[in-house]
Amino acid sequence: MQFIKLIVFGFVALSVIYVCLSLYSKSVRRERLENRYDESPVEGMDRDDYVEKGIAEYNASLRPKLLLLVYVVPVAVISTIIYIVNTN
Repeated sequence: MQFIKLIVFGFVALSVIYVCLSLYSKSVRRERLENRYDESPVEGMDRDDYVEKGIAEYNASLRPKLLLLVYVVPVAVISTIIYIVNTN
């Protein structure tokens, strides 16, 4: 039963961390795009369109997918620790 609690609460905690990191990463990217547009505006495109296009490109890139490692790395570390402790 304790193992089930660990899995459930661990998943909830990792989900909260993932959402926070995702929102932070997008806000930093959005701010960077806004600053880039303010420094050198693009002809024929307003600021909102420029930022939305940049965010769409960001969402299609590898970086947001790497945030999923928030789930993989802790599970791998805990599994390795459990394995090492139980085999010795």
